[in-house]
Amino acid sequence: MARIASIEAYRELKKSGRKVTQEQRIVDQLVVGYMARRDYTLQELAKELELGINAVSGRVNGLKKKGAVIERPRRKCAVTQHNVTPVTWAYSSGSPSWLGIG
Repeated sequence: MARIASIEAYRELKKSGRKVTQEQRIVDQLVVGYMARRDYTLQELAKELELGINAVSGRVNGLKKKGAVIERPRRKCAVTQHNVTPVTWAYSSGSPSWLGIG
């Protein structure tokens, strides 16, 4: 469900002619996941968004520094089967303006 909502949001942004950055795609996915009470590992985000892990890692680190993303308790990654620290949207940072929420 989150994947469909994320893809639909991405297509709408693309249709509108606005440039969609990798960071926006990642945040969109994290917000959709947050609303579904889900967190993501970096590998799960990379797979879901069809982005390279290096792109996801860099963007998520930047979002962490801004306080927009927080770490969750360690769990097994669905992609790698390793125990890792997933991330989720930090609700206290508000909704990103390009989502048109709040």
